[in-house]
Amino acid sequence: MTSDSGKPARRLSHKQAVEIALNDPVARAASRATPRAVERRRLYAEDASGLIADLVAAGFPPVEEVGQLRQLGDYRAAVPILLDWLPRVTYLMLAVDIVRTLSVPFAKELAFPALVRMFEEPPRLHDPLRPATSEPASEHFREVVGGALGTFAAPSTADDLLRLASDDSYGEARALIVSELAKTKDPRAAGVLLDLLDDPTVAPFAVEALGKLKEVGTRDRIAAMLDNPDKNVRDQAKKALKRIDSAGRAGRPPAPRVR
Repeated sequence: MTSDSGKPARRLSHKQAVEIALNDPVARAASRATPRAVERRRLYAEDASGLIADLVAAGFPPVEEVGQLRQLGDYRAAVPILLDWLPRVTYLMLAVDIVRTLSVPFAKELAFPALVRMFEEPPRLHDPLRPATSEPASEHFREVVGGALGTFAAPSTADDLLRLASDDSYGEARALIVSELAKTKDPRAAGVLLDLLDDPTVAPFAVEALGKLKEVGTRDRIAAMLDNPDKNVRDQAKKALKRIDSAGRAGRPPAPRVR
């Protein structure tokens, strides 16, 4: 294949082709016009009508989707409204949009305890367009909430995050909580993460978090993960060891000059 100039045309990668399509107004309009997309917007609008009405009553501009609030920058006045509606909505994609819109620093104080409860007991949600082979809607929602909780990792949230990360009944939904445990700066974090190395559902994330901690005392356990059958675990172990070794070199006093 050649270009108009006669030179061979550069082949686009799949990622580049997708980006071009996403930025193409014609392609976007065509995507929004598909029957599936139209039905998704209908389901969303139907479930979000009361929430959006409350946002407008509070002085926010009318929006089609809750996520559009993120374009406003500071929308902290909307946080109590979003938290009030989150347990009441039933459409999965709306619930996910609310959680992602709450995953901002100024929402942490109010949102964190509510999201912990919803991680432990997700609401009953539905999505009639979700493939039958997909995980249940409640489990997908729990994973999204886990990601939100991870963004709130800090010393003040350590107790809850360490508890949730240690509970294997939550499976892979804990992944993004585990990966951010280093941000808690809690002395218990390293021990929890070392225990999670034996849990295949979150082992790669535990290795990643240990690398962020950069504790030399964990190096041998991480090195042992280089033989793990999971390639993701092996890759994370290599990165973690580089972090630890780099931190170790940075902390050493300069070597004496040889005369």
